[in-house]
Amino acid sequence: MNRLVIFLAILMLPSIGFAQKKSTLKDRWRNSIGASVHLLHVSENVSPAFGIFYNPQINIINKYADFSLAATLPVTLGAHVKDSWIEETFFYAHVPAVLEASLGHYSTRDFRSNIGMALGAGYGAQIAGSSVSTGFVATVAARTWIVRGSMTIRYMFHYNLQGTGYHSHNLTLAVNMGNYFKKLTNMNKMSKFQNFK
Repeated sequence: MNRLVIFLAILMLPSIGFAQKKSTLKDRWRNSIGASVHLLHVSENVSPAFGIFYNPQINIINKYADFSLAATLPVTLGAHVKDSWIEETFFYAHVPAVLEASLGHYSTRDFRSNIGMALGAGYGAQIAGSSVSTGFVATVAARTWIVRGSMTIRYMFHYNLQGTGYHSHNLTLAVNMGNYFKKLTNMNKMSKFQNFK
């Protein structure tokens, strides 16, 4: 009987933990929007494709103020314009699924740091006109304040494995979104926050 009680108590521990600290979607959800350029490898040269960038993120690990692990979908939709390296104009899209660890600035809803960084890896699809290909993706990002908002500079590499697409280097500049930026206590020293809870 005692063993049964202990076993049931162990099973209930996760539920007790969640009850102690209720987590909502708005606590875990982040997103950013901006512009990006993809440098498509053609032999020893690169040819640019320009696009609009959107990155929705949901934190998987969210209990630390300045660290998180997130599932992200950093999507680019745009176009390649005919040039001397790729003599064709076409629709371009890059849709990777990335697992990303963030530290410092913008890592969670309650971050305290002025500067942050992120590292991630995943797998993605690339659409270049009529060509569809897939491959591994690696990314690194830096985040900080700009004017009265938050900004991310991101580098991403796509290594094509299947299809007739391109290896590519991607540079992105994005504005970090969120209503909680309005709750900063001092816009000149933006690392000071009100109590959001």
